[in-house]
Amino acid sequence: MSMRVRDLVAFAVVSIAAGCGASESSNPHGQLMSIDVQPANEMVEYTGTPSTIDYTAVGHYADGADVPLDGATWTLDEDGGHLGSFVDSHFTIGGAAAGKGGVFATLDGTVGSTSVMVTMHLTTLGDGVPDDAATHFPDTSPAAAQSQTVVYPLDQAVMPTSVKSPDIQWEGANAGGGDLYRVRMIAGYATLDTILLEPPGSHFEPVDLDWQRIVGSVGTGTATITVDHWDATNGVAGGAPVNVKFIDAQVVGAIYYWHLDAGRMEKIDSMGRAPAIPNPPQSPSDAANPTNPSDNRCVACHSVSRDGRYLAGSMWGGAREGAVFDMSSNAVKTGNPAPTVAPLTEGTTYKQLFTSWNNDGTRLMVNEGNTLRVINPMTGANVTTTGTPLPAAGAAHPSWSPDGTAIAFASNTTAGGGTPAWAVDYDRSDLSIIPQTGPDAFGPAFPIVTATGSPFPAASWPTWTPDSQYVAFGQGVNSRGASGTTPYAGSLFMVNRNGGASVKLANACRGQDLCYLPNFGPFDQGGYFWLVFYSFSPYGNAQVGTKGVVRRQMWVTAIDKSKLGTGQDPSSTPYWLPEQDVTAQNMSAFWALEAPIFKK
Repeated sequence: MSMRVRDLVAFAVVSIAAGCGASESSNPHGQLMSIDVQPANEMVEYTGTPSTIDYTAVGHYADGADVPLDGATWTLDEDGGHLGSFVDSHFTIGGAAAGKGGVFATLDGTVGSTSVMVTMHLTTLGDGVPDDAATHFPDTSPAAAQSQTVVYPLDQAVMPTSVKSPDIQWEGANAGGGDLYRVRMIAGYATLDTILLEPPGSHFEPVDLDWQRIVGSVGTGTATITVDHWDATNGVAGGAPVNVKFIDAQVVGAIYYWHLDAGRMEKIDSMGRAPAIPNPPQSPSDAANPTNPSDNRCVACHSVSRDGRYLAGSMWGGAREGAVFDMSSNAVKTGNPAPTVAPLTEGTTYKQLFTSWNNDGTRLMVNEGNTLRVINPMTGANVTTTGTPLPAAGAAHPSWSPDGTAIAFASNTTAGGGTPAWAVDYDRSDLSIIPQTGPDAFGPAFPIVTATGSPFPAASWPTWTPDSQYVAFGQGVNSRGASGTTPYAGSLFMVNRNGGASVKLANACRGQDLCYLPNFGPFDQGGYFWLVFYSFSPYGNAQVGTKGVVRRQMWVTAIDKSKLGTGQDPSSTPYWLPEQDVTAQNMSAFWALEAPIFKK
């Protein structure tokens, strides 16, 4: 029984005990004792056309009279609200989802209830598919030589209910003339079949309406996806099922990332994929170069404020002029060049490699060379700090905690047997924390991960859980993910902010050491945190995915909060971040709220 059902029943009991309802002086039958709802426990199948259930309510009164009630209020519980809607006593099933829910009739504080079950089995035929195609596919199809293997989604992947429909991809025997494929999705009481004729590329992306039917029907359970294959010679062959677990969570916002091949920053948000800054300004030092003036325009090594409003980046590569953009301004999208928050002038602009924003967007931690310092992002001016001086050597990849109390960073960075290393490229480092002790005041750094002796001696790219209690980070043989097109071995780990044993996120990395550069989204929903990273592991098949090529793609893993601190791997089998360009190298994702919320 849902919380809402319990509340309504309790309310009805209290109302009766207190003598609520029509008084004996105004109703000849006395007190309304209970309400009977008909039809009881109705079961109906949605077949593609809306249908209506006409409910009636009969009141049972203190004098024994049974009276039809015309003035009852009709409602659904939280489990039934997605199944249809009431107009007076008429319940219309529109086909948004299948499932079981509660139906309530309320009058004068007395509640009557019943249940309704909606099932759904819809079959869609693709172009050229014969009308009798469904007869080739029994509900249980045996495995055979021509069986297909679903390669995306990944089996046991965990997805939020807000996720866009996946491109279902499979591999198997080559199709022949007239071969048919049935893509079946089952979620709770809903079964959706799509039958396709020799689909090019061996893939199928469900339309949004069907995917939302699956999401609406699955609740917080598991959906099953299979691809079955039929040919006229061998008959039908059933594919092995892939199971996807759904979490009731709205994991949205905007992800800003580096499109490595195009040399530009892009973003993925509710509107899809687009350049983050279509027309970046020119780097002042390039423009002022008397011997080789350049019109290079790009923003690299970026970070985003936690509210999504401001983006900081280095103009044309690392260690160049830093700039801050107000991503809520239309001028960033339409201006040429896009305006910066502070003046962008040669000789007066701060230099940066990597950066991190504090909790309220008023300070920016800047990593220039191997040092850390703080600036005012609205002016670019240095900020004088007190307490322990910030590291002046061996520092990389600062990350300010969401609560503004600490900075995690890669410390003691070296390369080539102990020589000083550029913050972009090192093969040895630890992970340390700098406590913030007051406004612009910091305490001494202390290590939380010592990578010496590890098969992965280079810690990199720390990122904080939204509650500021844990840090995820990369750890590999190098701070970079690859040398040219050859990946370095590396994985993802998590550790408590106070140190202790770190835990490898093997589920997120699919058991392969090909994961890098994690970044937490600002979402704490459904009992999970949500972590984006990039990986060289293949996505899907060779026709429409990345199998067979070495290509960075971004993935999201759900971090189970109940496993944090237990020594268990809290990560889940990941899902591919929708809207990416599969032909591109995509990396360096920063996840924040969507900037348009700031538009006037």
